[in-house]
Parts: sequence; structure tokens; C-alpha cells
Amino acid sequence: MKSMKRLLSLVLALAATATLLTGCGGGGDSGGGGGDAAGGKDSYELRIATHYNQEHLGYESLTRIKEKLEAESDGRLKVTIYPSSQLGDYTLTFQELSEGTIDMALIPIPSEYDSRLEMNFIPYLVNSYDDLEASFGKDSYFFGKYTEIMSDLNIKLLGVYAEGMIGLGFSSEPVDYQDVNSTNPDKKNMLVRAPAIEVYNLVTQDMGFSATTIPYGDLYTAMQTGVCDGWIGGTPQLNYSDFRDVIKYYVPYNVFVENIGYLMSQEVFDGMPEDLQSLIEETFMAEAVNSYKTAKEGDEEAIQKMKDYGITILELTDEEREAYKQHVVEVTWPKLSANIGEDILNELIAANSK
Repeated sequence: MKSMKRLLSLVLALAATATLLTGCGGGGDSGGGGGDAAGGKDSYELRIATHYNQEHLGYESLTRIKEKLEAESDGRLKVTIYPSSQLGDYTLTFQELSEGTIDMALIPIPSEYDSRLEMNFIPYLVNSYDDLEASFGKDSYFFGKYTEIMSDLNIKLLGVYAEGMIGLGFSSEPVDYQDVNSTNPDKKNMLVRAPAIEVYNLVTQDMGFSATTIPYGDLYTAMQTGVCDGWIGGTPQLNYSDFRDVIKYYVPYNVFVENIGYLMSQEVFDGMPEDLQSLIEETFMAEAVNSYKTAKEGDEEAIQKMKDYGITILELTDEEREAYKQHVVEVTWPKLSANIGEDILNELIAANSK
């Protein structure tokens, strides 16, 4: 009997030791820190999810974040990156961030959880790469309002990553691509795939094409087999990396800025000491600001790669692009207030016109 009691005591002691060594984060175990990484302070294991593959500039930014967090926390933070949607697609990842079962992410923002999140998809709101930091940086109206909306969803916004400008890729030559006022029925009959986000469908139609919604996972095959003639939703980098074998033409309309979020579970963030919170905020924001400087470079490099690959770049003159912008402002913008709210729309437009 005594030996059984000693065995039981040993098992309980080992269990208690294991509990003390378990860190927070790492998929929702945010009840407390653990470990003895630096002077007896708690350590934390954090998972970052992203849809980007390991060749993408966005993934490279996460590797720099990982290195800085681990180095400057004196080993108290251990970060693991999961690329290529290994932890689920971005809509599932967003939900798990809200629930605290994924720690961090660099992902697109799904609007089904709050329609106001579509404020990041106002077409032609940003007209120049030089305007990116003023539009999306820490002191911008956008960042403040987005932070507020995310907070309601139990998600902390750490920064807005700008990948580049969005144009249209086509598998067949687009008719009157440069003329927003074209009445040629062949242009209207060109079927362009748009994401399942209302503003993308609206602007595609208002630019003179027909819009259809096709799941992103089916888009390559749809372009390859002629189910659709083109698509909107990707930067030059994405058109080259994922669709260079099925597109033959690319038009740099620059109608949207591809911007996505550096996000963190609010629950996990709140469970950390202030010094690590500050390190995390500063590190992610620095990479967000860096993205505003590299977006133009990335787009230009990808456009050159497309040219070298044999894809025709159908350029627009400044006057032609300005005509598209003015048309979208007059026709599309008034339709957006239903989702994001008239007050937010007006305030965002006013902030970006300064």
C-alpha cells in the first residue's frame, strides 16, 4: 500500500511540473505563462497563420517578425509560422483568432463577421504608392476605425500590410480595356471572376465587364477552361506567382490596394506582460510601414516578370486611368454606404482627401 501511495505521489508531482512548464498561446492556451526562459519570467509559444506561401514577400515579413520577437524577448517568445493556409483558410483563421484558438495571423479580412470591414475595399481610394502610409498607417483614420471594429470581434489589429495595387488578369484580350465609356457589347460579355465581396462585383460591372463569383480554389481551372475570361482581386505579384500559365494579358488598373491584416487574438494579447505587448506592437507595425515602401517595388518587379514570361501588359495612360477613377467615384461609391455605413464612408473619403 505504501508503495502505491509513493507511486501516486510521484505521478502527481510530475503532472504539476508539466503544468508549470506549459506556456500560453500556441492555439488558445492563454490562461497563463510558463517556463523559465529569462530570469524566471514566463515564456510563450505563438503560432502565426498566413495564406501566403514561403516565396511571398508577406511570408518574408513574418520571418523577420519571428526573428525579432525571439531575439528581443530574450527567448521568452517562441514563434512558429504556418504558411499556405496550413491552419485553415483565412475565414476560419479569422474566427479562431476571435475565439483565441490561433494566436496571430497575416490574412485577408473576411467581411461576413462585420460588414463595416469592407471599408478596406473602397475602389480608387488610394491613388499613389506614396499615399499608402497616410492611408493605412498607425495615425490614419482607417487604422483607428479598423482597430475599433476588430476590438468588437475580440481581435487586435497590429498593422495593415499593403501588398500592392490590384489590376485585372485576362486569358483572352479584353475589348476596349482602356475605355470606361465603351458601349461595345463584346466588352460587356467578358466574364470576370470577382471575390465574394459585393464591392468587387459592383466595381467590375461599373468598369464595363460582367462579374461572376467563383471560389478562389477553382479560379485557375476556370481560367484554363474558359469558364471565365479574367479575374479581379490580385496584385501583379499574385498574377505572376499563381496564374502566369493561364493569363495572357494584365491591365494595371490599380483599382484597389491589396491590404490585409497583421492580427492577434485579443485574449492571447491581454494575457501577456506589458513589455512583450509593446514589443509585439512595435515589431508588427514596423513591418506594416515597411510594406508601404516595398509595395511599388514588388509590383514593378512582378510586372517585369510577367513581361519576360510572355504575358502582355496592357498599359493605361494617366488620362485613361483617371477616367476610370472618376467613373467609379461617381457610380460605385454611392452604393457602398449600405455595407460600411454612410458616416464611415464619408469620414474615410475625407481623411484620404487631405
